[in-house]
Amino acid sequence: MKRINFLTIIFLMAMPLTDFAQSHRECYNTVSYCETDRKEGFTKNMQSLSGAFEQGDTSEVQIIVYKNMEYRISICSPSNPEFLGKFQFKISEDINKGVWEETTIYVDSTYEDENYDTQTVKVPKVQRKRVYEVTEKVRYDNTDDEMSQDFVFTSNKTRKLKVKVYVPKAEGEEMSSGLSGSSYACVGLLIEHQPGVISGFSR
Repeated sequence: MKRINFLTIIFLMAMPLTDFAQSHRECYNTVSYCETDRKEGFTKNMQSLSGAFEQGDTSEVQIIVYKNMEYRISICSPSNPEFLGKFQFKISEDINKGVWEETTIYVDSTYEDENYDTQTVKVPKVQRKRVYEVTEKVRYDNTDDEMSQDFVFTSNKTRKLKVKVYVPKAEGEEMSSGLSGSSYACVGLLIEHQPGVISGFSR
């Protein structure tokens, strides 16, 4: 009897993990169903991603874009067509900015008093050093672009970007714990690229 109870406990503990794994298997190739823009010359980038996400959750990924390449970033969820036009996403970049940092230290200073005795006192001295602060600069926010579900841009240099996606929650739906049932959505982050237009003369 104890053995049966023990196996039952193991089975119950394994159920959420099974649901989680199944959810990810179901969502494995979601991005392949996202609408592409091949007619404009774009090809799928290997940084494209698919996954199962809790509704109402926010996810962030980092991508690399290269100089003089044109990119198209779009979001889709074929399993949840009601989310069309409701995904919020931002594209941001960490910027290193150099600033001068000042600190005050106290150093020894000697002088001779009226009796010609040497005296030592502490005097303030300002030290300056160059430090770098990281600030996040938002390059694109689709809430400022009528909730567009895609964004096309050309990068003037190679850089790392962060794509932050908010997965909406189905209206009137109760959330459950874990990635199970209808509480998750299969989401595809499609990244496409093509050579950008380079202005100016070329040799």
